[in-house]
Amino acid sequence: MKSSQSILFGILLVLVCCRGYYASVRDRKDLCPKIYPWVFLGYRPLSKEEAGLYIKISNVTLNGCIMKCCESDNCNVVFMNKNDCYTLSCKSNDDCLPVYAKEHVLDFKMILVAPLSPANYWTDILESNRFSEPEDAKVVYSLDKICEVNNDCTDNEQCDPQIGICVCSEGYELDETKKFCYSNTGNLGLGSNTSGYDVDDINNAIPEQQQFDSLKKVSVESESQKPPEIKHLVVSVLSKTVRLPENEATLSAYTVPADDTGHSYQYEWSLISKTQGSGQTVSMNDQNGSTLKLSNLVEGLYTFKVTVTGTGAFGETQANVTVLLPQRINTPPKAVILPSSLVVKLPNTVAVLDGSSSRDDTGIVHWRWELQKGQLGYRPHLPPDTPTLQLNDLQIPGNYTFKLTVMDAWNATDSTTANITVMRVPDYPPEANAGQDMVVYLPVKNVTLNGSLSTDDHGIVAWEWTKSSSDQNKAVDIQDTRTPYPRLSNLEEGLYTFVLRVTDNANQTSSPSEVHVFVKPPTNKPPVAIAGKNLTLSLPQTWALLDGSKSSDDIGIEKWKWYQISGPSNVHFDNDNASKTNVTELTKGVYVIGLTVTDGNGNNASDIVKITVYQNKNTPPKANAGGDKTIVLPVSAIILNGSLSWDDLAIVKWDWIREPNSLAAGNIILNSDHLPVLIVTNIVEGRYVFRLKVTDDQGASSEDIVSVNVKPDPIAKSIVCLTLYIEASRLTQKQADEVKLKLGMLLPTGSQLKVRKWTEEQNSKRAQLHFFVNDNKNKTLPGPDVVSMLKSKLKQDSSLLQLSVDNIQTTVCQNNCSGHGICEEETRICVCEAFWMHNLYRALFGDGESNCEWSIVYVVIILVAMFVTTVFCFWSIACFCNRICTTKQKIKKYKLVGVDDDNHTMKSSMSHLELSDTDSDSDVLLDVRKAKLNQNSMSNKLLNVSRYKKNKRVNA
Repeated sequence: MKSSQSILFGILLVLVCCRGYYASVRDRKDLCPKIYPWVFLGYRPLSKEEAGLYIKISNVTLNGCIMKCCESDNCNVVFMNKNDCYTLSCKSNDDCLPVYAKEHVLDFKMILVAPLSPANYWTDILESNRFSEPEDAKVVYSLDKICEVNNDCTDNEQCDPQIGICVCSEGYELDETKKFCYSNTGNLGLGSNTSGYDVDDINNAIPEQQQFDSLKKVSVESESQKPPEIKHLVVSVLSKTVRLPENEATLSAYTVPADDTGHSYQYEWSLISKTQGSGQTVSMNDQNGSTLKLSNLVEGLYTFKVTVTGTGAFGETQANVTVLLPQRINTPPKAVILPSSLVVKLPNTVAVLDGSSSRDDTGIVHWRWELQKGQLGYRPHLPPDTPTLQLNDLQIPGNYTFKLTVMDAWNATDSTTANITVMRVPDYPPEANAGQDMVVYLPVKNVTLNGSLSTDDHGIVAWEWTKSSSDQNKAVDIQDTRTPYPRLSNLEEGLYTFVLRVTDNANQTSSPSEVHVFVKPPTNKPPVAIAGKNLTLSLPQTWALLDGSKSSDDIGIEKWKWYQISGPSNVHFDNDNASKTNVTELTKGVYVIGLTVTDGNGNNASDIVKITVYQNKNTPPKANAGGDKTIVLPVSAIILNGSLSWDDLAIVKWDWIREPNSLAAGNIILNSDHLPVLIVTNIVEGRYVFRLKVTDDQGASSEDIVSVNVKPDPIAKSIVCLTLYIEASRLTQKQADEVKLKLGMLLPTGSQLKVRKWTEEQNSKRAQLHFFVNDNKNKTLPGPDVVSMLKSKLKQDSSLLQLSVDNIQTTVCQNNCSGHGICEEETRICVCEAFWMHNLYRALFGDGESNCEWSIVYVVIILVAMFVTTVFCFWSIACFCNRICTTKQKIKKYKLVGVDDDNHTMKSSMSHLELSDTDSDSDVLLDVRKAKLNQNSMSNKLLNVSRYKKNKRVNA
């Protein structure tokens, strides 16, 4: 009994250990329903590296490699080279067909996972390509033969570590189904099966649940009936797959031990489940035989169960029959290219061929363009798998033929071609156009010709202007003869003929084109220019009116031009193109002004006028410092403009003087205190007063005082200073931008960080960022709030800004020192008033902020009180200890006097009773009660004792 239970427990333990393996097999079936359930050992893809896209996966077993492929949408084949796993995305199913490589039988392993087209099965693909296993080796194994340890192998098998496949042990070989190992001396009688197998073959190789149920049944029967023991039969049935219109199939059951080894078994077949909608038409024949015949099958999945019983033996298993839809008749695709013929005329080099009009009943999945015929040296870029081909480099004339091949989901193809003719357009010679004939009148001697109307179909590259052969002796100067616009000068009276020839980029020259220039004698007299009489002025007048209106011409003056010829300074004309104009900015000296007038025929004449400016009496200059100003910090400079100061002649000296009541802070730069514009930097809050003194060349001077009020920064208390652990000379703009960005991320949502400036700390030379923060309503946040917020976040993680932070504080110290002191800006330490001091506890154990919280008077009082209390405590302790240590005085004892001799009878019982001055009545009574228990006559004697006690108190 115990031995049979041990055997059953061992079998159950093996089945439980194998459940993980078969669960992975079921997962593989769910993920890869079309996987071909065989391992091709020593096989490689037909097209090798060109079969498709290989993706390497490291550190996985063969099972893991298969699962990786099943989880991918683009994986078709698993290929193992030794221990390296590759998932392969095939270009086509034919490229990935397995090809035997005998020399790599121990290196290569190949598994067909998913066909390229969802309508195909690997079984059909292999059959259509007439795949067969080589006769010289047994190298195709079922997927359930994949192993990692010997526990993955079934009976009579062992795991070959070199190939990771379960192989038959010595003395055994695979049967024709490649699933079981049988002895070389015997045969299991398993017939071969040429039909395609579903992955259910793997699941049914060892049906663990059925074995568990049968073992459980055997266990129950063995306990109830005990002998004889029921022997477990290993039953195997290969699942089948059939395709309509074939609607018949057979399922054969194989047992271990076999039926033909002297054992007689009874078979019982039953239908367990079927796909919903499969109908009730299936017929089962020979349900009690080893082979079940099925007919009238329709599309769906059927699950059958076979139970095998014999004398003292029992076994059962399940098998599937998959009925597929009929193989559809595919209509081949039709390739169409629009346009089928195309002409491209240079210089155009672009052509487009559209194959999207190609059609197929299920849709086209692949497009391939090829150049069948073209010019020597032409190599177009043909993009893969696109219906539209765009060519951008058709530069060589000639004929080109392109072929389009389309493929549908059933690998049916069709091709068509399109022709492109690239033609070189005829290049016509250019046509020269020298322009219209021209007539000019002397004294005009200059003219410009225009040949821009010359044309060419591809562009003109050169122009050539020459004189006619008949005009070689005529005087004329020609410039820019290689441009469309030659310039003629120094023409004389007569007729000139000029010839234009143009050349295009093909070096073709046009016919000559002529243009005539007629130079006629003048038809009118030149104009007469009169600039007016010479003028004399006296300072302080610095302007004069010029009048050229008396200039004349017989046909009229069209243009006037006033200009300065000489003078001590540059003057300004209000309008230099008018007959009358006002000239300003005159100073002492003589000016020569010229006037040129031009008539309608281009004739011109000129005249001059002199303006003499005297200084009869010197007028002192007038200083103008620019007026009082008010500026607000953080503006760091004062700019005062005194250039509006005036003098009748000229100011030669400028002096800016700081008044005694002015602030002394601030630096005057660029020696500007001796220039018209004064610049003062590094200013502070307060009032600046400057006096401007101007002096002319005759020593006369004038002064003006200007005041500048510098107001404090309105947001000074909101400015925060962040000091970084990096020298300012090493901080780059990129680092500064990163610090600004990360600071902004630490602020509340909607806040904006405004940078005021970057500075250098005076002592440590570290970089300092001065900034303030506006909230989402553009209101400036208080500086202490910003400092507190940033300190708390930087305290949690000091590396938030990447650069280490030395200190963060407000620019202006805002510590009120508890209302009893002043905060020093540089050290941020409170200088306390008289009779006030720092809170030592807060400084040592608190936040460490400087303060003036403690009053010195109260501190002294508390210290004196603590001292007195301490002295009193020590004195009390000393007194207490002295009292304890003093010797205790011996207590006097007394005897009873005047008591009868009867008292001697109770002496023994009351020998312990002693009276003292400290005894109370209760003590005496307690002792009396105890004595009464020993002697009944004690009551009289106690009475005497009480009387004695009473007398003693009276005497006391």
